[in-house]
Formats: sequence, structure tokens, C-alpha cells
Amino acid sequence: MAGRSRAVVSGFCRSPTPTAIESSSPESEARGLVNPTTDTIRLSTEIARPRGDVWAAFADTEARQQWSAPASERLVYDRDDFRTGGSAQYRCGSPEALEFSAAIDYIHVEEEEFAVHTDTVWHGNELLATGMITWSFADVPAGTSVTIVNQVVSFVGGDMIDGSRNGHRIALEQLGAFLTGPGQVGSSTTDGDGRPT
Repeated sequence: MAGRSRAVVSGFCRSPTPTAIESSSPESEARGLVNPTTDTIRLSTEIARPRGDVWAAFADTEARQQWSAPASERLVYDRDDFRTGGSAQYRCGSPEALEFSAAIDYIHVEEEEFAVHTDTVWHGNELLATGMITWSFADVPAGTSVTIVNQVVSFVGGDMIDGSRNGHRIALEQLGAFLTGPGQVGSSTTDGDGRPT
């Protein structure tokens, strides 16, 4: 691994960037290990569409493949059993390589209300991150409020956490644009801990 890894968003792809390995002890460093880095990311947005429409774009695998990855990236579901107790596998990254793979376990899905799932991401055999992600949907005067809470653990350092935050922000923006057109959605400017997104 040579002290470098590539960042990907837990649950969503983003342009890969180098990530410095953060080791906490000489023994860990000698084995190429990194102490897990954890954080809770909370992002939300309002989309000017009814909740049923927003949920449909979230729940539909084909639609999700269109809006969830940045323009220069691609995400492909190999399978997606979107229901409580179901699971999914997807690949993402550059369109020609799809160099990252991920596994999802759907813990609890309540139609038009919320979906709670795990999401674990690898680059080859290297485990990058895992997270417990909750997507919540609620009616608001402007349409629908969508909130993501990602309790993420990175095994390759803090940049993976930042990548997850950025990737989820992009996903929320693109979900809004997918449903209402570009510029019609505004994500919050801070996450749940008050850090800029």
C-alpha cells in the first residue's frame, strides 16, 4: 500500500484522492495498520417535490445509479434487494475501472419514512470504511426534507471521513437536481457538528 490509499465515499463515490495513512504506534505502522477514525456526519436538504416522488427516486435502483455518483464517476449496482433484511452490492469509481466495491445490508426500510443500512467499502482487498447510514424523509412546506446521518468508521485515516461528508453532500444536491433541475436544491452549509460541508 506504500503509505497511501484512495478515498471513496462510504455509500457514494467521489473522485478518488490520495489519503495519508495515520498510524498511532510503531507496531501498527510496521504492519501498515491505521487506528480506526470515527465520526458522525449529519446533512440535510429540502427538495421542492412531494415526499412520494423523492422516495421513489431514492428507492429505485436505476434512478439511484443516476444521481448518486459525481459527474466524472460511475456507480453500478450488481444487485439491490431494497427492503428490510435485504442487501446490495455495488461498484463505483472512474467509469472505465469501477475500482471500488461495496456491500450494503438494509437493516430497516420504512416506505417514504426512512432507510437504515450498513455500507462497507473496499479498494481491492483493502477495507476502507464502514458506516451505519440513516436516510430520513419528512414533509415540509417547501416539499420534502431529506436527512442523512452517517456513523462512519474509516480504516485509512481522516480524509476518508471528509470524503464521506463531501460525497453525501454531492448526493443530496444531485438528488434534488435529478428531481427538480439544477440549482433547485440547497443542502445545509454545516453538518450536525457545525463543521462546514
